[in-house]
Amino acid sequence: MRLSLPKEKYLLLGAVLSLLLVCLPRFNGNQTWVQQVPWDAQYFNAYVSYFRGEIVDTPIRPMSNSRFLLPLIASVLPFAASTALNLVNLFCAAGSLLCLYYILKEMGAEPRQRWWAVYIGLFSFPSFYYTCIGYVDPGAIFFVSLGVYAWLKKWYKTYILAVLLGLMAKETSIVLLPFAMAWSFQSKQYRHLLYVSFGLSLFFFLHYLIQLYAPLTPGELRFKPWQFNWGAAQNNLNRPHTLLSLVLSLGIPALLVVRGLLKNDISLFKNAYSFAAFGALLAVFALYVFSFVTTVADGRIIWHGYVFMFMLIFAKPKLKA
Repeated sequence: MRLSLPKEKYLLLGAVLSLLLVCLPRFNGNQTWVQQVPWDAQYFNAYVSYFRGEIVDTPIRPMSNSRFLLPLIASVLPFAASTALNLVNLFCAAGSLLCLYYILKEMGAEPRQRWWAVYIGLFSFPSFYYTCIGYVDPGAIFFVSLGVYAWLKKWYKTYILAVLLGLMAKETSIVLLPFAMAWSFQSKQYRHLLYVSFGLSLFFFLHYLIQLYAPLTPGELRFKPWQFNWGAAQNNLNRPHTLLSLVLSLGIPALLVVRGLLKNDISLFKNAYSFAAFGALLAVFALYVFSFVTTVADGRIIWHGYVFMFMLIFAKPKLKA
């Protein structure tokens, strides 16, 4: 990371230390401070053990078997499964914040604004609550951030690679596709829709192959797509944690977006940065609604929208892509 100001060296050091301090209380799903069992962690830990060739006690089930990239990387680290996976998560979280810094730099945001965004992201509820609990969302968020940066730099091969690697981390990386599509329409660069179409085709083809061949514990159904479940919707409506995690995850970035809209500091349609970020945010909220009526909804999906909210906050109406 090239630092243009001496002061930034200290900001970088502070960011690294802050990330460690923020993630430490919940590292490995620690229940000392927050009594909320990270239920799905057992399945991803089992996946790490599977890749190590160890005996797996916990089932490898649909919806975790397709999210294999982070457990695969973690399997080569010389630590217990949970520790190895959460170290990978920690590096992914750091990488996503680094991408956020350079995305805002590419947009022309001032250093002060970039660091404000990094530190707000650092001290957010999702960073504390979800980073190191044995899930794989930090990997998806890293590849989303990397894909956005690659698109802004016109590194289209890297963008497609980020889409596909993001799918291997978690399928929520699909929000990269409406981002690029909205950018192409707003900037009238319709030829770029070829990259989007190619990425979309590869995304669904690879998703099909993963669903077909990813390992499962005997007895588990191979194809188990998300389906509308009124029981899941009722459960989410009756869970205080659902609303609380949504509000806390929206947090300061959402407040700044609302403030910018009310003060006309944010224009959704006058430049490609804002319009693409807005399109991706719509996709993020659509994923949240989908999760609400199919499974347990929480703030992890909203976390995917942070990079897009910061783009809205710092994209000036007169800015040209």
